[in-house]
Amino acid sequence: MKITRWVAGGMTLAAAAALTLVSAGPAQAFPQGSCGHSYRKVASYPIAKGAKDGKAYGTVTLYHSSTAHRKCAIARVAGSYVGQTSYLYVALFVDRNGNKKYDGPDTGVADGSARYKWFAGPVYASADRLCVQFTGAIRIGSKPVVHGGTPEGKWMHCG
Repeated sequence: MKITRWVAGGMTLAAAAALTLVSAGPAQAFPQGSCGHSYRKVASYPIAKGAKDGKAYGTVTLYHSSTAHRKCAIARVAGSYVGQTSYLYVALFVDRNGNKKYDGPDTGVADGSARYKWFAGPVYASADRLCVQFTGAIRIGSKPVVHGGTPEGKWMHCG
């Protein structure tokens, strides 16, 4: 009886240890191209401007965290183009002066070298309650660069 209880207790302890190890692994890791757990999606735009075939090559998405008081942008390649990019870019611009124009250096940029195959970013900016513009660009192979993001010249998502 003592051996059975000890073995059962040992099995319970081993199972708990195994669960602890498993939960400390990938379950806590951010998904590819994620801003973090406290960030919520605000807006997403297709990256399609300039595409000769009329298709969206991906999306550029804005996120906001009320706890971190920051905004984040990520450009993602559409599933059918994953691994085919030769250029991928994301930028986040902040209207810090409230004058609805870019005054520099209020930007976060992940410039797209060939190493970005699935997503570019995340780029972060302290922009709680400030208006932003965000943009993404993708080139598939030798095709022209395709752009997307907030409408040109518009400062948006001011919450």
